[in-house]
Amino acid sequence: MSTQNIIFIVLIVTMFVYYFIISPLLKYKEIQKNNEKHSNFLNELKIGDNVVLNSGILGVLKEKNEKSYSIEISRGIIMEVLPTSIIGRS
Repeated sequence: MSTQNIIFIVLIVTMFVYYFIISPLLKYKEIQKNNEKHSNFLNELKIGDNVVLNSGILGVLKEKNEKSYSIEISRGIIMEVLPTSIIGRS
């Protein structure tokens, strides 16, 4: 084999390793970090906090359960939402 062929093969193997092993691992770690941040944010929320949903709806947190949160969006109108839909405080 010539030197050019060996260099080409090494380059292909390096690209393969990066795209199919290293890159997904880095993305996975970033996703895990974001999930941990969101979990911490949800744990810090208290009843009465103003929140923003991912749909842009603003409301007041009325009740926290493990699987759903109750948000009052207008006087007397309470919506039950998944915790993942709460993206911030307003």
